Amino acid sequence: MTENQSILKEVKPRLLSLVSELVEKGAERNAVIYMIEKESLQLRHAIESGRSGNLDFDRQIEEPANDWPAS
Repeated sequence: MTENQSILKEVKPRLLSLVSELVEKGAERNAVIYMIEKESLQLRHAIESGRSGNLDFDRQIEEPANDWPAS
């Protein structure tokens, strides 16, 4: 097995771990999977179009504030 194949075998367990972690924090499983699919597709398009240099792989995405007044 090549080094690349060994590294790629880490993808599935890491994704499962990410999904589990976010679900434990209160996210809906289907929403997490949807966002992974959406972001993966955007990343693929950026790389294929040569715009990957504009991507910030270390960028932290802030969650929206939940400061609505209670009803």
